[in-house]
Amino acid sequence: MADEAVNITLLGNQGDPVEYIIATGDAAAVGTLMQISSSPKTISATDGASQIFAGILAEEKTATDGKTKVACWTHCLADLTCGAAETMVLGGTVMTGAVANEVDVATDSTVEGQAMVVGIAQETVGNNGTGTVLINVGKRR
Repeated sequence: MADEAVNITLLGNQGDPVEYIIATGDAAAVGTLMQISSSPKTISATDGASQIFAGILAEEKTATDGKTKVACWTHCLADLTCGAAETMVLGGTVMTGAVANEVDVATDSTVEGQAMVVGIAQETVGNNGTGTVLINVGKRR
């Protein structure tokens, strides 16, 4: 995969990791943006816009390692890539993007619902640019 998040600073309790269930055959690199894909508490890599954001994968997951539980950082500063047709603006809210591991500008309804919100932009960057985002899954506004 490409465009994985790059951790800058873990906040809270070492990034406030949350343990999730993941399918044995799934594979994802450290820094992959993860979505809640089913109940109970099961995640997979984001692969489109408007998905329920779970956090940033904190450990590598290979298709053959047999792991069924992994941790995601939920509170950190990380460099994320914004979508090709997007401009991430300082102080603006971003959500899961149309492409895996990318973020798009959040709409008012996204912010109101909050589940798709990834975080708050800490700088302004243009199309396919990489910029710092404050991730705080427990408190998204």
